[in-house]
Order: sequence, then structure tokens, then C-alpha cells
Amino acid sequence: MVNHYHIIVFEDLNIQGMVKNHRLAKSITDAAWRQLIKFTTYKAENVGSEVRLINPYNTSQMCSGCGAFVKKSLSERTHRCSCGYEEHRDILQKTYYTLA
Repeated sequence: MVNHYHIIVFEDLNIQGMVKNHRLAKSITDAAWRQLIKFTTYKAENVGSEVRLINPYNTSQMCSGCGAFVKKSLSERTHRCSCGYEEHRDILQKTYYTLA
């Protein structure tokens, strides 16, 4: 990954808060999120790439076209903004991360 991308973006997740959900706790701790970020950062520094941590709050509700906040429910999968920008909310989030 670090050899193919100059900027790598991770959500800066509150892992401690997430493991309070007992149904998800084992899966989350098994995933080794922080270890992945540390390892990727180490490798990226060796090849001149950059790792960024982004606050995940409302990223799928910010318009990548104009920066406006467009409130959506979880069931709404398509972002539509008054500026005319329209995109699937997961692609929108990826675009937002790239711009951040």
C-alpha cells in the first residue's frame, strides 16, 4: 500500500469507546487497529509516503463538491447536495478523506 499511494488515510477511531459495546469488543480488539496504523506509518516514512488520521465524525455528510453539511439518515445511500454534487455516500467519504 505505501508503495502505491503517497497519502494513506485512516479514521482516528475511539477504540476504547468502541470496545464498551460488548457484542463488538472481541472483534474490535482482535482487529489490532492501532498496530495496523503504527506499522503502516513506519513503512510509509521509509518510502516517503504520508499517513493521516482523520476524525470520522460526519464525513459521509460533508459535500466533497462545496464543503456543505448535508444531513442524511443511515438508510440514505446517495449524497445529493444543492450545489449539484451527487455521489454514493461511501465514495463521498473516500473523496472527503483524500481532500482532508
